[in-house]
Amino acid sequence: MSYCLNPQCQKPHNPSNNRFCQHCGAQLLLEERYRAVKLIGKGGFGRTFLAFAQDLPSEPPCVIKQFLPELLTGSEIDKAKELFAQEARQLEQLGQHPQIPQLLAHFSQEEHLYLVQEFIDGQNLAAELAQEGPFDQDDIKQVLESLLPVLEFVHQQQVIHRDIKPENIIRRSLDRQLVLVDFGAAKLANNAILAKTGTIIGTPGYSSPEQAMGKAIFASDIYSLGVTCLHLLTQIEPLELFDTHENDWAWEHYLTTPMTPQLKAILNKMVAMGTKKRYQSATEILRDLAGVRIPTTTSPQTLLKFLPRLVEIDQKYGYINPEGKMIISLQFDKARHFQKEGLAAVKIGRQWGFITPEGNRQILPQFDDVGDFSEGLAPFKLYKWYWLQSKWGYINTAGEIVIEPQFCEASDFRSGLAAVRLGISWGYIDTQGNMIIEPKFDEACSFQEGLARVRINSKWGYIDNTGEVVIPPRDNGRNFSTELAAVEINRRWGYINSQGILVIQPQYQAALDFSEGLAPVLMETRFLGLLITGEKWGYINKLGIIEIEPQFDWAYSFSEGLAPVKRNNQWGYVNKLGQVIIEPRFDFAAGFIDGLAEVILGGQCRYINKRGNLIY
Repeated sequence: MSYCLNPQCQKPHNPSNNRFCQHCGAQLLLEERYRAVKLIGKGGFGRTFLAFAQDLPSEPPCVIKQFLPELLTGSEIDKAKELFAQEARQLEQLGQHPQIPQLLAHFSQEEHLYLVQEFIDGQNLAAELAQEGPFDQDDIKQVLESLLPVLEFVHQQQVIHRDIKPENIIRRSLDRQLVLVDFGAAKLANNAILAKTGTIIGTPGYSSPEQAMGKAIFASDIYSLGVTCLHLLTQIEPLELFDTHENDWAWEHYLTTPMTPQLKAILNKMVAMGTKKRYQSATEILRDLAGVRIPTTTSPQTLLKFLPRLVEIDQKYGYINPEGKMIISLQFDKARHFQKEGLAAVKIGRQWGFITPEGNRQILPQFDDVGDFSEGLAPFKLYKWYWLQSKWGYINTAGEIVIEPQFCEASDFRSGLAAVRLGISWGYIDTQGNMIIEPKFDEACSFQEGLARVRINSKWGYIDNTGEVVIPPRDNGRNFSTELAAVEINRRWGYINSQGILVIQPQYQAALDFSEGLAPVLMETRFLGLLITGEKWGYINKLGIIEIEPQFDWAYSFSEGLAPVKRNNQWGYVNKLGQVIIEPRFDFAAGFIDGLAEVILGGQCRYINKRGNLIY
């Protein structure tokens, strides 16, 4: 597909090979090499497009930024072009840093100014926050240690970013490095435009008081980075974290995990309202940050990166490290993956217990069945005389029974509640075992994003944490993921938001969860747009627009920038542009977790890295 860059074009979508727009006649190729395929951003001073460089054999993706000085006339436009060239030179210098996108080209065409920059394949921190939940102090320290040297470099070039926020920080899929993006927009919004329109560059809540008055300084970027950290720590919007009555931040009240006083002090100094009370440079912060000592209790997110990976050989289970070395020998009859609490369920003979990442038996095998730990508790089952009397309860990470066995079925805790079955009906208990939502549902799922999916008279609806049905039952549905949930109505799937409003109309044969902005859906394929030729999986965005054309026999959600897809009975991986990154050759493929993915090859469980190389 090609996207027409003419701002006045009413029908910008064109076939891939067109050189000119079939609707307005505008040239589709920029500089005879860059072809825009999708509009990905729009602001007061221009638009941003995903594009491909067609002059290179691999046709690598890139980003086109189109500057539209619509409010300028005459000499102001000439001045804008002069400043544009100056800013392009600055962006070229900035792109020399490995954590800033490279500037590939800058030019004017058909009275418009363009920048072409490197495309960063990855997930921004806003999406990561929505998917993984609040960051802890380890994560925030790593964010600061990664981005402060970038900010130091930027300020040395006499540049102020002006719009630091989670959406403008991307964790690159290739190496997991944080990349600071979206420099061009603020710099292109030059003083001539600001003076003419009164527009202030930045995002409300993240912009410092002086920047809101049009007087940004280097310390303004420090403020924005600090506010970004507060949002990542609390998952609460900045404007809600600020106490207007006290004229100060109230973020510490919303922390869900411990934080050292030293790191708190650094963050508070970064977001000080007065510029004289704030850090003046990134170098100062790095100096103070070097003295921060965080206790060795590893965070769940950090721990997960080093947890052993499960393997199975000849019906025995063991664990390898991320380099593929066997570190817990093949000794278990059944076993599960390690969870964020740092424990894995293992079975010896007929009994289940839990081990640590070192292979130590944290909870001796003694249970007839167990679930996984979540929020410090795990369900367990004990048989009493015969199977009809088996009951489920909950243990803590020390193996102590916290909630006595009494339930016919029990699920993991989410948001402080767990679905349990008594008799034929499901309800929800809290971590003390108190029944918070009385058993009245035919089936119940764990809470996700504040809502839980429940079955009522063969249909599925959603309840809040009081048990009230807030979204009426429909034919079928899935759990909420990044603010949307797939629902089935009259044998077609679409998506609703948390208010129950259909935001993507039912039209698909099947639909899975959104992740990293895309969802796999099963669509009818047609010949010449008319004759139905079959069904294939593709990917849509949250507007319901097809991002990756239906072409796969099966597909799963994205993780770390890649998604498992099946073609001709073999599994491989594609990126968010639909490009095949790892050729299909596996019997099965799962999603990536911290750089590794579990695959089945020749009937054996193996692991690959993001280059597709087997590490075990």
